[in-house]
Amino acid sequence: MKYNLLSVNSNPKIQKSNTLSDEFWSCILHLHPTNTRICPYQIKAGCKEACLNTAGLGGVFPSIQTARQRKTDLFLNNREEFMSLLVLDIIKFIGACERKGKKPAIRLNGTSDIPYENIIVEGGQTIFEMFPQVQFYDYTKIPTRKTNYIYNYHLTWSYSEADSKYAALFDKVKHNIAVVFNGKLPKTFRGRRVIDGDTHDMRFKDPRNVVVGLKAKAEAKTEDNGFVIYT
Repeated sequence: MKYNLLSVNSNPKIQKSNTLSDEFWSCILHLHPTNTRICPYQIKAGCKEACLNTAGLGGVFPSIQTARQRKTDLFLNNREEFMSLLVLDIIKFIGACERKGKKPAIRLNGTSDIPYENIIVEGGQTIFEMFPQVQFYDYTKIPTRKTNYIYNYHLTWSYSEADSKYAALFDKVKHNIAVVFNGKLPKTFRGRRVIDGDTHDMRFKDPRNVVVGLKAKAEAKTEDNGFVIYT
């Protein structure tokens, strides 16, 4: 089945999650983190150069970057068409999940950080309201996003020490917190238990009040501006 925007059965970590889960089937949407309209905190959080956009197959095949840029250009230049295609893709994916006997889970911001809760689509609804049967989830670097009222959307805040004011939000953000480590994952970080976030991608299944430890990948392995924590 062909999808216009969603990547289904193509992301290794998503595939790993799907293999491990008997309940959910997930997919992901990848854009190109072109500018702060796509990733508002990419400069403040110091993650622009170390972005996972270059990790895995995205750093190997130029065609992947071309496809991500095409989707990004559509989002920036024709938001209405982009959201219409996204709605159609989600409908297709829900059908595919039903045939598998699994619940749909979708990560909208694979390599972007767009607050979809602020985008109104058909019938004056958000994408979350349109599809209450879907479990949506994302990482975000936007500390001010207020999504606790959206029962089918799970956020994990991505930590960085590239900016002192940003790092100071650690004890104020209500979500679970993802931290990228270069070295062995510690058992605790700043008073919170650390879990291995590389075992699967379904962050909505994580226990509450934990640090999701992620190993540095691709360009992040050489990053030393505070985005990556060395152990």
